[in-house]
Amino acid sequence: MRTSVSISLPEELNREIDKVLKQTSLTRSELVRAALDEYLFKFRFRKLREKLVVKARSHGIYTDEDVFRRLS
Repeated sequence: MRTSVSISLPEELNREIDKVLKQTSLTRSELVRAALDEYLFKFRFRKLREKLVVKARSHGIYTDEDVFRRLS
């Protein structure tokens, strides 16, 4: 199922989108969907990382080196 969403964009952002569209074979909808998909992926990743950082710190893990030491 698809849902249409109406958004307003600042003119500068709209111009930037137009530039990208001229350089790709994407439609405006495809570009916006891809951008939202990437944003939501990063958002979910950051939320998961926040939870894991708290858990890691409770086990004395603060740096990448701490993780590598535990895995070695």
